[in-house]
Amino acid sequence: MIQYATSEDLNKIAKCHIAAFPKSVTSLLGEKVVASMLKWYLSAPNKFLFYEEENGIVTSYCGGFIMDGSDAYGSGSGMTQFGFNQAAESFARKPWLLLHPEVRNKYPFIFKNILRKVGLLKDQPMAVASPKPKNVPLTAGLVVIGVIPNLQQKGLGTLLQQEFERKAIEMSAKRLSLSVRKQNENAIKSYNKNGYKINDENETSFIMTKDLI
Repeated sequence: MIQYATSEDLNKIAKCHIAAFPKSVTSLLGEKVVASMLKWYLSAPNKFLFYEEENGIVTSYCGGFIMDGSDAYGSGSGMTQFGFNQAAESFARKPWLLLHPEVRNKYPFIFKNILRKVGLLKDQPMAVASPKPKNVPLTAGLVVIGVIPNLQQKGLGTLLQQEFERKAIEMSAKRLSLSVRKQNENAIKSYNKNGYKINDENETSFIMTKDLI
């Protein structure tokens, strides 16, 4: 049964994240860091986080947001700001993670977020900085889907996608959008099966969309 997250649920959802993505830097930094980053999904009405649970253990979860122009920056920076203090403490305890390839590739991103945190970089809301063109439909961004390893490829991803779509429609979205790594063939197949098409790409990822109109 799908449940929508509250602050009391974040630690158990963080455990699911770590099980689903054990090699990610956020997972290596620890449960407290992941839980603090997940607070971003509870920070405003245009964001949402839901999960499935079995015997008190979260088996899968999904997070997304309505791209209505109210956020000063994207989901990555938003979650980084929420988890900044916990991450800094964890890096201090595990400084070797600063040399992790995922971290090295994000040095400019991390530096920019440090400047934001100390107040040396100010962002205007996206609605002010770059107004959304009138012909672009209101879009729901699917940020993450996580499933614990023993239940992967057993249909939970599709169930989460269906709930994400239902919630997006409830919030008046007309398009769904997500980013997926090019080498993640299983995820791409799942998204294709559920109606997403490749709309754009960058060096590492495909941007996939699904129109609800």
